Amino acid sequence: MDTVRWGILGTAGIAHGAFLPALREVQGGVAWRVGSRDLGRAQVFARENGVLHASGSYQSVLDDDQVDAFYIPLPNHLHYEWAMAAMNTGKPILCEKPLTGSLERTRDIVRGARERGALLWEAYAFQFQPQWQRVRQLITEGAIGELEEIHGTFNTQLHGEQDVRWVKAYDGGAFNDLGCYPVHVTQLLMKSLPDHVVARAQMREEVDEAVWAALTYPGDATMQLLMNVSFCRRYDTFTRFVGTEGEIRVDKMYHPGVRDCVELLQKDRVIREFTMKGQLSFTDMISHIHQVMRHEAEPTQLVTEVGLATAEAMELVRSQWTVADSARSDGGT
Repeated sequence: MDTVRWGILGTAGIAHGAFLPALREVQGGVAWRVGSRDLGRAQVFARENGVLHASGSYQSVLDDDQVDAFYIPLPNHLHYEWAMAAMNTGKPILCEKPLTGSLERTRDIVRGARERGALLWEAYAFQFQPQWQRVRQLITEGAIGELEEIHGTFNTQLHGEQDVRWVKAYDGGAFNDLGCYPVHVTQLLMKSLPDHVVARAQMREEVDEAVWAALTYPGDATMQLLMNVSFCRRYDTFTRFVGTEGEIRVDKMYHPGVRDCVELLQKDRVIREFTMKGQLSFTDMISHIHQVMRHEAEPTQLVTEVGLATAEAMELVRSQWTVADSARSDGGT
């Protein structure tokens, strides 16, 4: 396969802001077709972003025999329907996170992917980046001793009342959109689910605008994830991995740049490693998918391997949180 032809379902900002620039950087792939429920919107998107063909429906992208792989950047509540439909084509799929907004629907997708042997990835781009691979290696090799705590933050500010992430029916809320990240990081490192959860959600009308949670994991030594996520604070993804003999600090956990480092603090020294080479956030993820499709690499981080545990842990948080109303009426800072 010389060139991977991608079909894109929807015209979301992340498609033109993250996926397509990385696809151009990777090379060996082309944006073949984009589909939208509004043909005019699809045509404008295609013209502005170098997509070769445009269609007035999502199904038309799935029906195009020339497409080799699908990218699904639709609003959260549409992931389930279109990931399930895309699996019926037998082609690789990259679906935006969160895979769904509920444990039941995630179980359905994972079951369907296993039954079909589907190549389905959830778009946690960080897990393919050398920064995360180095963090995981250090922890696995015991550089900080036994892992005791993960402090995970993901804050950002939403601008505009019309953002779909404020809509409950669209599986909106800070926990679905941002909280999935620190939970996923933790589940990539742990072999079990938390056995105790304390959580608090600050609500704005129907959806959570901020969530604080402590997830405790079973074992001979207690391990905790202490996390906070918010739609109401300046951008911040600072993450700490605290062990019995040191800690790892990562300033830009999910979208690192060339100047961002992995900081290892041990008893008598501090080591800073710069792992990124200037590549875009999605580049390593897309490159991996291309390598798998060309039979140059075995697939890793498939939803069938890592997706369900994250959804189960998130459901535990939702089931345990106490709720407080926001003191803000306008969603500003």
